[in-house]
Amino acid sequence: MTEEVKQNAFIKRFGKWAPIIGGIWIVLNIAVPLALLRIPFIQKYLVALEGKLPFDIPGVG
Repeated sequence: MTEEVKQNAFIKRFGKWAPIIGGIWIVLNIAVPLALLRIPFIQKYLVALEGKLPFDIPGVG
């Protein structure tokens, strides 16, 4: 019985942080890269970098 209570306490304690951590993860891994790809300097850099790679990436350049 005490183990079940400990598990519930763990979930309750970190349950309030889950939406905050999830929101930060979405911003860092989805919104920021998409925003960077809209900057012309970054686009030119990625096209130049693609030309130096030893393999072909379809749809780039």
